[in-house]
Amino acid sequence: MPRLSDTMEQGTIGRWLVKEGDAFSEGDVLAEIETDKALMELQAYDDATMLRILVKDGETADLGAPIAIVGEAGEDVAASHGKAKEAEAEEPEAAAEEPEVKAEPEAEPERAAQPAAQAEPVPNGKAPAGTTLKVSPIARKMADQAGIDLAPLAGRGSGPEGRIVKADVERLIDGGGVAAPPAPAPAASTQAPAPPAPAAEDEVRELSSMLKAVAQRMGQSKSTVPHFYVESEIDMTRAMEMRAELNAGLEGTGEKLSVNDLIVRACAIALIEHPQAHRSYVDGKHVYHAHANVGISVALDDGLIVPVIVATDTKPVREISRESRDLAARAREGKLKQREIEGGTFTVSNLGMFGVANFEAIINPPESAILAVGATVPRPVAADGEIVVRSIMRATLSCDHRACSGADGSKLLQTVKRLLEAPSLLLA
Repeated sequence: MPRLSDTMEQGTIGRWLVKEGDAFSEGDVLAEIETDKALMELQAYDDATMLRILVKDGETADLGAPIAIVGEAGEDVAASHGKAKEAEAEEPEAAAEEPEVKAEPEAEPERAAQPAAQAEPVPNGKAPAGTTLKVSPIARKMADQAGIDLAPLAGRGSGPEGRIVKADVERLIDGGGVAAPPAPAPAASTQAPAPPAPAAEDEVRELSSMLKAVAQRMGQSKSTVPHFYVESEIDMTRAMEMRAELNAGLEGTGEKLSVNDLIVRACAIALIEHPQAHRSYVDGKHVYHAHANVGISVALDDGLIVPVIVATDTKPVREISRESRDLAARAREGKLKQREIEGGTFTVSNLGMFGVANFEAIINPPESAILAVGATVPRPVAADGEIVVRSIMRATLSCDHRACSGADGSKLLQTVKRLLEAPSLLLA
């Protein structure tokens, strides 16, 4: 199972596109794999034949676990790959949930004095009595091979509910210890009441890998990133007129500019003009970005994905429009490549097409800001002492206060407003 996402711990085989016995060439797509971000294509690294499929359609495997065996046509799998039979025999165990083990309240096992104890000291030398030890199969195998006793670390892994995952064991082997455990739950007297159990007629569904990732990242962002918000009303009258004129000239070419294309272009220019509003807070330092890589939020049937237009500041509106349409279409088809959803420095989230007047978006770290765009609507406004009807759009900029001050965020939004209200500047 290859790493197809920077936060990926497991992958689910959507479907195999080759069968056992099929020959394939370098670059051929062998399978579709669902990661925590998207449905990705697994491409062949070399010419070979599919000898055996170990992880079937719909099954999940940990990062680095064997999912198939490839080689020369007619090759004896067991003889040529040595431990192939062993890997196949372990497959049911790898696919199954690791048995739960209770940490013993008695004296610590002898192996606790080995690398695990040295790498990460545990309060009182062991896990609290009765703590459940949950370990992913690949993490268990790596720990056994390294001679690491995981019992003292029960409930302290970085996975869900303290589950110990591959990354935790790698940190132990490197001497860095496991990730800090989650904060203890508040006392029963102050703890919020548990949510009621679903009614009998309710349907309970497991989250997809993508929805789990969205829930985790957005929850983490909202709880750890100090958000602040600045809002502005933008007169889009001239921008809408220019868009209509450009689209009339593009009729018959298959191209059509959207309002969002103009907004993305305005943001890219503004970000380069205001580097202090276009930097990320990473490990106590500020990272200044050479180019504006603007992400565009794309709603899926059940989820959200943000493909990125690289170096948006260097591209004219028509190129931004072409890339946006292509990325959005392939996002809905599940055909984005990993590099197309990484490296963003800023995001535009537009709900105007749903008639939403205004909203506040959650920042996607390590980005430091996101622009939430509402609908453009005709509204009476005062201009030159008269009441006139203008096309008004409300926009809210969410900023990470560790990377961007209130003044810097305001200046960025002010420049976006200036560019959209004088839209010919977007064509320069």
